[in-house]
Amino acid sequence: MDIKKIQIPQTSGCYYFLNKQGKIIYIGKATNLKNRVYSYWHKSAGLSGAKQEMIKETADIKYIETDSEIEALLLESNLIKKHQPKYNIDLRDDKRFAYIKISTEDEIPGVFMTRKIEKQGKYFGPFTSAQAVRDTLKAIRKIWPYCTERKIKNKPCFYAQINRCTGVCGGDFNLAKYKSKIIKPIEIFLSGKKNKLIFNYELQIKNLEKKLKDNKDDEKIIEEMMWLKLTLLNLKHVLDCVNIIGISEKYAADVVELAKILALPKVPARIEGYDISNIFGREAVGVMVVFSNGEADKSGYRKFKIKVSSDLGDTGMLREVLERRLGHITYNTRDITKNIQEKQLGKRKLTVWPDPDLIIIDGGKAQLNLAVRLLKKEKLDIPVIAVSKGKGLRGANAPDKIFFPGEKKSLELPLASPALHIIKRVRDEAHRFAIKYHRELRRKKFVK
Repeated sequence: MDIKKIQIPQTSGCYYFLNKQGKIIYIGKATNLKNRVYSYWHKSAGLSGAKQEMIKETADIKYIETDSEIEALLLESNLIKKHQPKYNIDLRDDKRFAYIKISTEDEIPGVFMTRKIEKQGKYFGPFTSAQAVRDTLKAIRKIWPYCTERKIKNKPCFYAQINRCTGVCGGDFNLAKYKSKIIKPIEIFLSGKKNKLIFNYELQIKNLEKKLKDNKDDEKIIEEMMWLKLTLLNLKHVLDCVNIIGISEKYAADVVELAKILALPKVPARIEGYDISNIFGREAVGVMVVFSNGEADKSGYRKFKIKVSSDLGDTGMLREVLERRLGHITYNTRDITKNIQEKQLGKRKLTVWPDPDLIIIDGGKAQLNLAVRLLKKEKLDIPVIAVSKGKGLRGANAPDKIFFPGEKKSLELPLASPALHIIKRVRDEAHRFAIKYHRELRRKKFVK
């Protein structure tokens, strides 16, 4: 299929891939349909095996435009529920899809995210992105301030004080009115019937305006009309301004931005992060964490119990970790004969790990230079960077310094930079994993 021949708009909406028989095999949402769909065919996409098979099977592409990202999310969930596409099921993680539940069984109907479907309540979904669901619930609450309490209490909850709850939980708002003014519109909205909602609101406002001509001082009519106008205004404003993006889409975008900033030859599908943890050389450990397409891939994590003496310092410990990892590089990046000789240590053969597209070291120039020397020694052309905080700076807002091979000065990216986000996620995860492993060893030694 020639993707360039398909005209796709740069608007939010849903897209679906069809096979030769015209059956829908995958459904996705996007803030920019054209960019998202084209990205699957980009040379540097770094698709997983399952997604590569999906692209091979795709014979046609259809799309539906929406007015907002939230509507695209709701439409995606309704389409997945209706068509049950093959690859939407195959490509999900081990957890269940996320759903939005309205707990009709509670005294005060609640609105929240869940992964379990029970007999009671009304459910909307499935949604492929839990983060997008959370963002959507926050946006909905700005329009219809639903309550998170399950029962009516003596006083309103905290959210009532900041106008995120009507006060129904404390008896300040009629329960029947709450169900009709708050819960019912949310149900209609989550069903994807935004236009129906807007039409009903506008119709009610017109009818009230007619009544107000004969009853100019009727406070109930004025109050009701103000409520409807404010709700309608909030609805349109939220749909126009709120950005809803799934966490996987966010991470994928971060990796693309990282490739641009670092001028990498391709978007890094596999990023490896390294860190060391010890106390004066005792119980010294090193770890490798793996990020695939911007998300942590814990199946690829590795632990290294360091054997070197403490007087070599962190750099010497890092050397051992990197040397042991490089012993698992695949054949296609090195001389086959040499690789086989190195891997056949007696009768024991080392397992092969996938090659990284980028290596991130927690450290400064010394650690970076070490990694560069080891890669050159093994004749490996793998991009590597090091990231560290400035001296004495450990706060969340302290600038991170990024070191590049051959560059004297470090780079400081803005805190809002998507490229910095993925670098910090890798570094922080490596740090967390290293400390966890180090503590495990210390605990075992203490028990003994």
